[in-house]
Amino acid sequence: MTAVPFEMVDMFAHAPFSGSQLTVVPEADGLGEADLAALAREVNTPETAFVLPPVAPGATYRVRVFTPGGETPFGGHSSLGTAVTLVRLGRIAPGAVVQECGSRLHSLSVGPDKGTVTAENPVEAREPDLALLTAAAGVDPADVVEAPVRTAGFGPAFHYLQVREEAVPAARADLALMAERGLPDVMVFSWDPRARRATARVFAPGYGMPEDAACASNALGLGEWLVAAGRLPAADGTYEYLIRQGVGSPRVGTVECSVTVSSGRAVRASVTGTVVPVARGEFLLGPGGGAAPVSA
Repeated sequence: MTAVPFEMVDMFAHAPFSGSQLTVVPEADGLGEADLAALAREVNTPETAFVLPPVAPGATYRVRVFTPGGETPFGGHSSLGTAVTLVRLGRIAPGAVVQECGSRLHSLSVGPDKGTVTAENPVEAREPDLALLTAAAGVDPADVVEAPVRTAGFGPAFHYLQVREEAVPAARADLALMAERGLPDVMVFSWDPRARRATARVFAPGYGMPEDAACASNALGLGEWLVAAGRLPAADGTYEYLIRQGVGSPRVGTVECSVTVSSGRAVRASVTGTVVPVARGEFLLGPGGGAAPVSA
């Protein structure tokens, strides 16, 4: 029987049991495909990151990321939590880190309890159906704030819906509708222009998370959206903004963000967050495969 250590952490958290949950398996080399999927289902956190030796030149380590429903090819959501955990455990040095996930490399700057992930080159925007977004998020169309309706992102393109502040905690995702119409996600948020702060909820069933308490990828894309929508300046420079996510749900996360503008468009965005350890333990793998946690 083989013992496989794991760490459970909360990302973008102000205290234990806030922010977004992540399980990190620091030594996943040698685990089979079925083991990875089984462990992710067993621990049942929104994402489980399995750390492996790097393949790409310049990468610090490689990671495969699973939700309880299967593997996700992006790994942006969990990159910060994984890197900070590896620094805290002494497995990688603090400072600049390059995480390999699938065909993508994520650039980070991390310490033992906090880190920053940076992305460049936003994807091409699309114009989604406003009526679909409001119905999917359970938002009254009267609560929608007039703004360009477009996707934004630095990896996958996310869907953003700006509403009045009181509509955010009342939002309720129609997961059946989202599945039927092929809508993977929607971020419902209000915007305080003086504080440059968004209050948000993110529903992402297409990524295996009916609701995400704090999400790096959505936060990066919001910076591009804010510039394109005129909520942040289009003059060259770097502008900070803050996201309080999960308001109205049992878990709230805080994401510190910035976006860099060049020639009138967003070209780079960064998100920073605190990672709080909450549990550690071991999985036991028998000789025939299969796993179950024995301590936490």
